[in-house]
Amino acid sequence: MAPLLTYGNCSRTEFSCSEPSHVRIEETELRSDRQLRMSLPRRVLPNQTYLVTRRCLGRRFLLRPDDTLNNAFLYCLALAARKHGIAVHALCAMSNHYHLVITDTEGVLPDFMAWLNRQLAMCVKRLRSWDEVVWEPNVAYSAIELGGPSEVLDKVAYVLLNPVSAALVRSPEQWPGALSSLKTLGRGNIHAKRPAVWFKDNAPEEVSLPLSMPPCLSDRAGYLQALDTLLTSRLLQARAELRRQGRGYLGRSRVRKTLVTDQPASKRQRFGRNPTFSALTRAAWRAAVQRLRAFRLAYRVAYQAWRTGKQSVEFPAGTWWVVRCAGAAAAT
Repeated sequence: MAPLLTYGNCSRTEFSCSEPSHVRIEETELRSDRQLRMSLPRRVLPNQTYLVTRRCLGRRFLLRPDDTLNNAFLYCLALAARKHGIAVHALCAMSNHYHLVITDTEGVLPDFMAWLNRQLAMCVKRLRSWDEVVWEPNVAYSAIELGGPSEVLDKVAYVLLNPVSAALVRSPEQWPGALSSLKTLGRGNIHAKRPAVWFKDNAPEEVSLPLSMPPCLSDRAGYLQALDTLLTSRLLQARAELRRQGRGYLGRSRVRKTLVTDQPASKRQRFGRNPTFSALTRAAWRAAVQRLRAFRLAYRVAYQAWRTGKQSVEFPAGTWWVVRCAGAAAAT
């Protein structure tokens, strides 16, 4: 069994097959920001790789797999990635959420997510005849920074095995939804056609979504081989765990028959953690903590000065909102 890493009250095992291994620090020294009713600042840097997750309203199955929805998801993702310079490495659209492993080459992750989620929501509303909001309100999307090859491999495997870990199908290839299987990653792209809803006739009739190798890795063949080995190991673990629990798989046909208004039977976990970064070793965790704390401290100092009228103050590199929306300056 892999060593258990415990930080504060957050414990994770390396290469867990049931959930992503990640940790989040407790920023006890930033309570002055919380007293001002501020959310913690988001650091958005170019060429950063993330595991991104967005969940549907009330965990409803609005993304339930079918050919039309799958195509709309891939089309919106391809256009969003092209528009904002996003490199896509892995994807999985579950019935009530989706996962992406991406690299934000231009440092515009919030713009990318806003554009993607709007276009996809408009398609879902029309395809499902849905009048409510599509995404969980008052809950931001999750974006977990991935610092190196081990973290990236860990999260790509997690994304591809998500339908298996959820006891829906026996292998990733059996999932009827949009998913970048190992075979698809080897091929390097996915095609999608313009949906019959929402998009105007001047939108591209067909798009291709490139599935690139993460930039922290240099050997494509070695990457695919390492991923294959990791997937095989975790797949065996997941199946063994389900046998131990006496559970079976729901299966493709039953997944397709679920109602979009349905929700999982399991109780929703509220007030959970929203991880900031992934770290599989103690050294990587310490380095990530130091970088994040340094950023938040520099941001707090700059923000306090900026609020007092010092408009020329320079925020740390990666500052997003006050730079993009309020005209503040940031280090490069």
